[in-house]
Amino acid sequence: MNVLARTLDARSVGLSAVGKLAVADVVTLLALVTVGEIRHGIDVVGNPGQVLVTAAPFLLGWVVVGALVGAYGDRAFAGGVDTVKLTVGAWLGGAGVGLTLRGTSYLAGDSPLSFALVMAGLGALALGVVRPLVVSRLSARA
Repeated sequence: MNVLARTLDARSVGLSAVGKLAVADVVTLLALVTVGEIRHGIDVVGNPGQVLVTAAPFLLGWVVVGALVGAYGDRAFAGGVDTVKLTVGAWLGGAGVGLTLRGTSYLAGDSPLSFALVMAGLGALALGVVRPLVVSRLSARA
């Protein structure tokens, strides 16, 4: 077992599946932020960097918390309710990190309660729907 697999707690899951799940997570979170930016009148085609600036603290939070709780480990690939519970818990922690980072002077943006609730709730919903579908599809191929 290599160091990356041990770090991710992915003992029985191939790193290819872990990578595909990570890509699905990033795409899901970028889509969530993109929809939010469009709803707030941001021209995402003319200013795609704005999506990345908004998403960056949440992606970082997701990676940090996800690594700590095993969001890319064997438990993440259990499927069903177990995958949803792990995903939602990890996202709420990751969103908390992202919101905290946005509240600092180092990153653009702020973290009003309404934004926090939207990011936490919609992020949990989006990842809580997409991840089990991706896990199911990856398991069917294995």
